[in-house]
Amino acid sequence: MKKEIKTDDYDTFTCIADKCSFTCCQEWKIAVDDVTYIKWNRLSLTNQNNNYLDQYVKQKDGTRVIALNEQKQCPFLNEQKFCNLVLNFGDEILSETCAIFPRQIHEFADRKEYSLASCCPEVVDFMNQKDKICFTKNMFDTDEDVLFQIRTMMITIMQNLHFSISKSLMMIFYILLDIHQNESVLKKQIDEYMDNTVLKELSDTIDNMQFLSLNTFEENNELFLDIAENYRKQELYTSYLEPIAVMAENLSRDYDKSKMIVQLQKFEKQFSTYEKLFRNYLVVEIFSNSLMPESDLESIVVMIQWIAMEYAIMRHAIFLSWLLDEQEKLSYSMVRDYIVVISRMMGYDQEDICEYLDKNFNNLIWEWGYLALIIGAE
Repeated sequence: MKKEIKTDDYDTFTCIADKCSFTCCQEWKIAVDDVTYIKWNRLSLTNQNNNYLDQYVKQKDGTRVIALNEQKQCPFLNEQKFCNLVLNFGDEILSETCAIFPRQIHEFADRKEYSLASCCPEVVDFMNQKDKICFTKNMFDTDEDVLFQIRTMMITIMQNLHFSISKSLMMIFYILLDIHQNESVLKKQIDEYMDNTVLKELSDTIDNMQFLSLNTFEENNELFLDIAENYRKQELYTSYLEPIAVMAENLSRDYDKSKMIVQLQKFEKQFSTYEKLFRNYLVVEIFSNSLMPESDLESIVVMIQWIAMEYAIMRHAIFLSWLLDEQEKLSYSMVRDYIVVISRMMGYDQEDICEYLDKNFNNLIWEWGYLALIIGAE
């Protein structure tokens, strides 16, 4: 029997359906797998034979998806925020995406891994309530799989409270690039990276570097606008994206540098109150998305870049919203909603991530300095 590793809240998660503050049935691409599409070919929500369920499906980016209505909602969502498909036919009629969300399951040769996606507000609530993400099996047991050990190393660094979140990401990426330069790596060598002396030297080196907050701000502003562009064209997540995107466009043309430095410092103090939440979010992202059954070392490096960029854009979107509202304090509901929105916007598969990075950057693998630029100092 295969070993199973789960985030410790996986088995206790329950969808809260109509009570959800940010339904997964709105403004999102809902995939329809082949088996489900065949089921839907001869099923109708009404007694009219010309109103089969497959008529609600369209092709988008080479994938079958449910066609959203004018309100950008799934057409099967009723006014009480319940699914008419489930009410009429039961859970077995749902597509695989709807049936398992927000659960993520990856099956390896020797194990199965289970986690929950951060694009669900109830999952974010779980993360916010927990001091630390734990796993049902000890993640730190000896395992001969080198890639497994690399991921364990990354999670260990991210959960080390001696290092800030920004510094943890920089340290992880530095080590990954160092490993990537070698044609092969042994478990013994990975253990050497985890030596306290080595980690302290790396931490001290980062401490002695100069990070300019305005450079980080400007780069993240452009990254946010680029990621948001297609969603704005499709008029998705409009209430969340449009006001801050307009502000971002204005700031990209001109802003008061001295005033911005003060605002960034004030924001950082507020943002730091959610350190536990974002550390937990990053641990889950590393666990569930950095290592897939088909992964190699290069794909792990690419996924860490994407996770770091997602975090940077998320933080920037929250900053813009805070700036727009002129609030002294960051509200949890606003922080949670932008975690959900940006997670949904950037929930690409690995092929699409590689395509995006190839198109927008000179190299698929970044230099360490670029990740340090978008992450910045805390």
